[in-house]
Amino acid sequence: MAPLIIPALCLVTLIAGGVLFARGATLSRASWQLDGRLGRAGGSETRRQVAMPTMLAARGRDREEIVARLQQAGFSGPGAIQTFLLVRLCVTVVALLLALAASQMIWGNALARPLVLFLAPAITYIMVKRLLLVLAGERQRRIVAEFPFLLDLMLMMLESGISLDQCLHAIARDETTSVPHLNLTLRALVEDLDRGMAYEHALVRWAMRVGTPGARELAALFVQALFQGIELSPALRQFTREFTERRIATAREAMGRISVKMILVMIVFFMPALFIVVGGPPVTALFQMIREMM
Repeated sequence: MAPLIIPALCLVTLIAGGVLFARGATLSRASWQLDGRLGRAGGSETRRQVAMPTMLAARGRDREEIVARLQQAGFSGPGAIQTFLLVRLCVTVVALLLALAASQMIWGNALARPLVLFLAPAITYIMVKRLLLVLAGERQRRIVAEFPFLLDLMLMMLESGISLDQCLHAIARDETTSVPHLNLTLRALVEDLDRGMAYEHALVRWAMRVGTPGARELAALFVQALFQGIELSPALRQFTREFTERRIATAREAMGRISVKMILVMIVFFMPALFIVVGGPPVTALFQMIREMM
């Protein structure tokens, strides 16, 4: 009976995977048919996406958080969330298979430790989202560090008589080294503008790609400057000070975390050695005296 457990488990997993794939394919086909009847543009991009089944799709606040973190991490495509959910599911399944293989190799039975088989995919499922949070935080930190230089550069160009549209095109074309992360978002903005998208929509998309607090306000300021003719220089100076203060606050926060980590390192590694050096001779002398008295 025991040798049949692994094949049965594989068969059940295969059947479940086939059912989920068939369900996703059915939903995708229904979506394609609806897009065709409604005459929506971009049908070729929609057909590349695979809809996740309802039981595995993110919903509610979890979906909103994942979408926001994907945008902050630089993944703002139409199928970004579906790709993330599919990758998280695949990584979880791989973790389960590795746990089964490790259990078979160590204990001689793949189901010998059910707790390990439960914890391995569960921890992997949670850590994939934590990895997304780390990637989003790292990208936001770099973008906040690049913003003051970008705004100073735009301020110099605008004060020299260059229009805002020419300024955006020049930075997207030339500044690939000084502001690499923001340059990618500006290139996408310029591509949207060259395709004929309206400035207000293109700038809103640019703010979504950046994902940093303050980007939407900056995009609204650009729209007002383009259509209402307001002066950009004072507002850009204010934004420069704001992003500089935010960068300083981020640096101070990082320094605080380093101090806490150093304290933990000292407690774990230095304090035991210090106790041994300081308390070792008296304890040795005490035990020597006890042995002499006995």
